[in-house]
Amino acid sequence: MKFLYIPTARRGPLQTGIKVLIVSLITIWAFLIPTSVSAQCPVKWNFKKESLPYEVIYQWGFIWKRAAEASLDIDTTGTTYYKAQLTARTLAFADRIFRVRDTLVSIMYKDGLIPHYYAKISDEDRTYRKDVTKYSYSNGICTGNITLYRPKRNAIEEYLITSNNCTYDMLSVFYYLRTIDFSKINIGGRVNVDIFTGNHVERLSAEYLGRSVISLKKIPFGAYQIKLHFSDNKGEKESDNITAWISDDNRRIPLQVEGKLAIGSLKAIYTGN
Repeated sequence: MKFLYIPTARRGPLQTGIKVLIVSLITIWAFLIPTSVSAQCPVKWNFKKESLPYEVIYQWGFIWKRAAEASLDIDTTGTTYYKAQLTARTLAFADRIFRVRDTLVSIMYKDGLIPHYYAKISDEDRTYRKDVTKYSYSNGICTGNITLYRPKRNAIEEYLITSNNCTYDMLSVFYYLRTIDFSKINIGGRVNVDIFTGNHVERLSAEYLGRSVISLKKIPFGAYQIKLHFSDNKGEKESDNITAWISDDNRRIPLQVEGKLAIGSLKAIYTGN
């Protein structure tokens, strides 16, 4: 975790937390109505407006330290789109070491939970970056028009990537996972999707580990436990696996997400009711 001077893999500290969390203030509506959405997984779910609070904990042996806080929100205003937003920020003590202000935005069609627009806005240790993906669909192919803004080196990079599989981004994928009835999947069974991230495609395989009970603020919650495996298009490991617990009631709340770092681990823990 960089802001505690602990070595990490190539991903940043809150990037792992964001990936873990599933977890933005932009109101830009992208431009293309999909002509075909056959590349997407069939999804039927009616999300309600919600705001889910989290605390991010760093654990190293017997050391537990609140490092950041985050909020996962979805707005259901309008008839066409969901707008989801994840914000994460380090706490005051961590700001003095490595200040992080990260925001994710995902705009999804209500019909099928199909990604329409995605933005990642990061301000880490006074370095600002912004990644934008605009989605379009044709003949079963999902295309990502990606723009990466890098003000520090005065650069704007543009990429075009495609997938013929179910495709999401780092935020909309967690809403998709919340729609799955894991009780109908055998233990060890997997759900596989593609994710547009940065300038490339990652493979996400969500492995169902079974039902469990997790206690938060001394309140027990029934949960589906899943492990998220990330790899590149050659099947090679992209990052350490993430374990998540999603409530098994009709709210399907992400209750806790845990990712391992080079030293210790990072946990995002739901603090709501």
